[in-house]
Amino acid sequence: MSTQILIPDRSPRIGFSLLLGLLMLVAAGKVILADTMDPDCFWHLRVGEEIIQQGWPRPLVDDLSFASIRKPWTPYSWLAEVGMKKLWDAGGYRAAVAVQAIMESGFILLLGLGALETSRVAHGQPRYVAAILAAAVGGFLSLAYLSFRPVTAALVLLALIAWLLLRDRRMDQRSKSVWIVPPLTAVLINVHFFAIFVPLWTAALLCGDLLDLKSIRQPRLARGAILFLASSLACCMTPLLGGTIRSILDYSANDVMVRSGSIAEFRPFYLGTVGMISAALVGVLLLSVIWQFIGSRRRNSKPALSLGEIFWLLGSAALLLRMGRFAPIFAIIAAPALAAILPRLSDRILAKPAMIAALTVVLLMSAWPIAQGFPRSSQSFSTWLNRNGPDAPNYPCAAAQFVDQRVTPQTHHLICELTWGGYLEWRLGDHFQTLMDGRTQLFSADFWNATALASKGQRSKFLAGTPADVAIVRANKSPFGDILAEQGWKTVYQDDFARVLIPARAYDSDRAAFAN
Repeated sequence: MSTQILIPDRSPRIGFSLLLGLLMLVAAGKVILADTMDPDCFWHLRVGEEIIQQGWPRPLVDDLSFASIRKPWTPYSWLAEVGMKKLWDAGGYRAAVAVQAIMESGFILLLGLGALETSRVAHGQPRYVAAILAAAVGGFLSLAYLSFRPVTAALVLLALIAWLLLRDRRMDQRSKSVWIVPPLTAVLINVHFFAIFVPLWTAALLCGDLLDLKSIRQPRLARGAILFLASSLACCMTPLLGGTIRSILDYSANDVMVRSGSIAEFRPFYLGTVGMISAALVGVLLLSVIWQFIGSRRRNSKPALSLGEIFWLLGSAALLLRMGRFAPIFAIIAAPALAAILPRLSDRILAKPAMIAALTVVLLMSAWPIAQGFPRSSQSFSTWLNRNGPDAPNYPCAAAQFVDQRVTPQTHHLICELTWGGYLEWRLGDHFQTLMDGRTQLFSADFWNATALASKGQRSKFLAGTPADVAIVRANKSPFGDILAEQGWKTVYQDDFARVLIPARAYDSDRAAFAN
């Protein structure tokens, strides 16, 4: 009598983990090797400093820009801004880079975990290759919009909440951990007003269940309603609730810069070559989800996605069509949806020892240049900011140092361009107030129509009537710089990134200060 030894099938989970690790490494590599600091992160740091000084989050009257409104405004991301400031004080820019890399990698991880949940529901078991492909598509749509600022922390929390909701659906709405969602939402509303998406998601799931009563028992409907109400209540758990609501309404209806599309993240996502590829992926995904759902209903079989998840997906797609900034919000549900509708791809290849070995080698080889690229303690922040050269996003570091050392404030006004305002507020804010920064809600519509959205003649008229000690503008193709030069301002410093101009009268009265 022979004895048969049963050898269990190798699990593809190791291969999946390695592949997901590679995707996470791509996100970290983007931060360390390609990115520079987001223009908004600097004024977030200054706002965080102000909140810490006053001891409690409350509306602020701006003093960073000389052209902003002088009415109280709401720092609705106060918790993230305080955290950013404390992190920077503790570890400098290197800590900020590390945390940004962790957040972006964590976002990819949560996309993959969410995709794994929906693939288990659709196919009866986890589909690892499908989940990896879905996470890769989600990362492709999202990574360009992630940086070191509060909204990235908010997106990671939203991805975590989405995973908890999808996991709960996979567990037939019996998961206890889903009740972490309301406390997370209460934290999230103090990080960014994107917290309002949580009750919208839970409402979409609840509406889907209400329209699909044949497969949903009454207790679970009550459970969904409680989750919706609890997450809605959690969105009110901020000391700045009234101002946060006004900020949401202002961005939605009144902000001329948001409506103009002159800022990249507020433009439609489908512009350009990458945008057209993204639009094609989104279109194919939406059509496939709807086709699969209709087909399953005709066959009287279980659809890959529930009706509530389809509502969630379509609502996110509507936001995406409005502006590219919502691409990560769409990706949070789009990646799980894609994993659910992909055909039954075999996972055996991920369990093969040769594949696991190859993935391990690739992972280690990819990690090495990223580790080498992480800024050294001896590398100055200015060097790191502009390490990719003048053709990449950059900052006027040397120009700011020149102004700090050579220009004596009189009006304490500094003319600058939109994307440099935050940096100059952070770098020179003790002596100068800037013309503008990325807080579009703090400037009147008339101001934007006379500057960023104006014709050359309108800009020239505005600048002629704006007293200032100095201007820091781009070295080439600067609309402000060219106009100021035509009005007699003198260039006293220039490098590959920026030039410094001062009024002719100030130059004539103190030429020695700008010699050499």
